[in-house]
Amino acid sequence: MADTSNKAMPLRIALLAQAADAAGLSADILVSLPAIQHIAVDGNFNAALQTAIQAVNQGQLVQLTLQCKPNEPQHRLLMLSGLAAAKNKIHPHAYLAGFAEGSVNSLEIALNQSRRQNADLSHQQTSEILAADQQFLAFFKMVDDIASRTVKTAGNTNHYWFTEPHKARVASLTFNANSDSESSLVLTQATGLQKAQSLLNASRLFFVLSGLNEIELSVQLEQLKQRLADFPNDLAPNDKAALIALMAKNLTRFQADASSSATSSISLPTIVLQGASVTAVLQEISAISNALPKVIAEKSHYKTPAGSCFSPAPNSKDGLTFVYPGVGTVYPGMFREFHQYFPALFAQLEREGNLKEMLQAEKTYGKNPAEMTLGELAIAGVGSSYLLTQLLCEEFAVKPDFALGYSKGEASMWASLGVWKNPHALIELTQTSPIFTTAISGKLTAVREAWQLKDGEEITWNSFVVRCDSTSIEALLPEFPRAYLAIIQGDTCVLAGCEATCRALLKKLGKRGIAANRVTAMHTTPALSQHSQVTEFYTQPLCDELPMDIKFISAAGLLPQNQNVPVSIDSQSIANSIADTFCTTLDFTALIRTAREQGARLFVEIGADRQTSTLIDKINRTDNVTTESCTVAANAKGGEDIVTLLKCIAQLITHQIPLSLSPLLQGLEEQVNILKLRSVSSANTTPNTTQGEPV
Repeated sequence: MADTSNKAMPLRIALLAQAADAAGLSADILVSLPAIQHIAVDGNFNAALQTAIQAVNQGQLVQLTLQCKPNEPQHRLLMLSGLAAAKNKIHPHAYLAGFAEGSVNSLEIALNQSRRQNADLSHQQTSEILAADQQFLAFFKMVDDIASRTVKTAGNTNHYWFTEPHKARVASLTFNANSDSESSLVLTQATGLQKAQSLLNASRLFFVLSGLNEIELSVQLEQLKQRLADFPNDLAPNDKAALIALMAKNLTRFQADASSSATSSISLPTIVLQGASVTAVLQEISAISNALPKVIAEKSHYKTPAGSCFSPAPNSKDGLTFVYPGVGTVYPGMFREFHQYFPALFAQLEREGNLKEMLQAEKTYGKNPAEMTLGELAIAGVGSSYLLTQLLCEEFAVKPDFALGYSKGEASMWASLGVWKNPHALIELTQTSPIFTTAISGKLTAVREAWQLKDGEEITWNSFVVRCDSTSIEALLPEFPRAYLAIIQGDTCVLAGCEATCRALLKKLGKRGIAANRVTAMHTTPALSQHSQVTEFYTQPLCDELPMDIKFISAAGLLPQNQNVPVSIDSQSIANSIADTFCTTLDFTALIRTAREQGARLFVEIGADRQTSTLIDKINRTDNVTTESCTVAANAKGGEDIVTLLKCIAQLITHQIPLSLSPLLQGLEEQVNILKLRSVSSANTTPNTTQGEPV
């Protein structure tokens, strides 16, 4: 049994998890630290860890690894005192704060040593019998998970490791549980972040080609085809390195050319090619080569399921429009992967406010995602739009020219684009406001009042999507006073109200309606009684610097009293426009048409799923403007988040929207460096790979 006489003395041992192909600490840092003491885990993990702890307490720098063959790649855990890490400006991935062994109460002892309580634990991992190497790998994985802010849930799926605001992640590992040889470790979050995963790799290929005309584009396609044809079907490590380097060279050249053309009037037609393998990209090249003459002649938009795309004559310049979806588009597990690719962004969002509440994490990522209330859907909807806005605007430097929202998406628009000073304040208000809990949802008190119902009379409310023109429905509404035309959207409308009344209207109309089974009286006459309350709710303080270069379009501008006058960017005008939209029929078709009249061309949906994009596509087809105007979705339910995002970026590129390719290039350059490291005998001269966040 280990000596536990120092159990009251808290540990603060800095840990850095370095994968087999990762660089070590830079040479300049190593100069100021003691020589590395190598400790290998052989048959006894606890003994090796105790030896490492004692060495660190004596001022040593320790590298804890598994017993491996010479020169065999292996995971490494660097261990040093927290004070030494701070003095040398090293960002640890985690701290070892407590360790106890040889007791069935090991976790309690380790928690006491770390000055933590059981309630502080945000993740607990317990194992029965594990071999020493398995214990080391579990230890390594937990440090890595803390650094990457990743937690594994039921079903073996990962998502962001949410925590309460200003509360560090605290995790425990218990080995050989409920036995005399039980041992426990307590780990706490430090400031180090693992490097972002690369958006592109040998299984996620992305090439950009530009040319003045069909001949130049065909030459570019043929040259890339010849380069890719040299790669074998089964890529060896050297082949992968060459392929990644080819991608990096291609994107670097395009970024430089795009920067040059931005200062001139020359605009080169651009093709983006994507595929999951070299063979897949070669097939994409063949397909677009055959389609090129027709696409150029018709000036149509070309895109494939793999994400390749081409717009020979884009007219989206100065017409990029962010579209914010309404309530109900969020879905379980949305954006599950993003944090691994944009760790710094998530760290920033976490510092700004309650990210857990913003995305309604307990419902969205819970073991059994429960049905969400209107308020919860509203919060998560705004949160998903806010996250995607920051991702596109901050990471890729995309700047919209216009912005509009579908229904409650108008609130998302103002919250996401730097207008409201403290949008996070609306989270708690939405959860408690009678507007969302009882008036137009839940008990529907606004409806009861409008219908003058007695206490014992129940309301069975529903809404129906029906393929029908609005005029036919409006003609029947006087006969069915408890049914309302809530939304007009392309070739469909949304009918809401008393379920029996709506069904009767649909029967007389001779149409079949698809029940949404959602209780909300937004966009109906009873909601008008809440106009002043909604106005007050959304009267929010504004940022000191406002995005005056964005033209905000509100559905409220379509109402007769507003005479299509643009919304003034002041607190009262914004609140009034949201309330007007909230409490009246939403004519989304007219909203898109007026946006196009004002210059909107490329509609990019900024939110979970792509429901609004589908509606806009239908409206554009009806109006026969699919050549002049089109949509892009930043997310899609059922697809891989990163793949959908790359398809979005590809379409922005081919529509010649100015943006930064740095997020793509950084990942490629990192992979090139890693592949180079594999051929270097010592990692001591390599760059420091630890990435930190502000303390």
